[in-house]
Amino acid sequence: MDIVCAVGSEHVTYDPPLTNTLRTTNVKNEGEFSCTSLTTGVSSGTSTFSVVRDVSCLLALTPPNTVTSQTFVWNTGQSSTVTYPSTTVVRAANGTTVATAVGSITSGYGQGSSVTKVVVQPQLSLTACATTGLEAINGTASLVITPV
Repeated sequence: MDIVCAVGSEHVTYDPPLTNTLRTTNVKNEGEFSCTSLTTGVSSGTSTFSVVRDVSCLLALTPPNTVTSQTFVWNTGQSSTVTYPSTTVVRAANGTTVATAVGSITSGYGQGSSVTKVVVQPQLSLTACATTGLEAINGTASLVITPV
């Protein structure tokens, strides 16, 4: 199963809103992807996942090493559940954040295939982080799925 989703977007919401203070937050992630595949017929997909973790607007020196799972639903009607054992997060000098997650499809369509997802989020609103909090953010995403 070879699928490349070079164009995608992710919308992330935070409840309670993200501030400069570390606190337990429900993080909900929704994604949409445009894909190409020579062998599968997959041309688009959507994804969702939620996780509860301690987060803030400030980038932690050591990002949480929490295993996360995400389900993708493809335009073909099939679905794939991906498990990411770890994620690397880097904040660039311009304030953007790049998160790279590497994992594998643990159930559903393409089970056993390897997955790399890269999400780029813009600089967070310093004003919102210091006051009422940041409720949501939109970023770009790419996804590559390859057989093992």
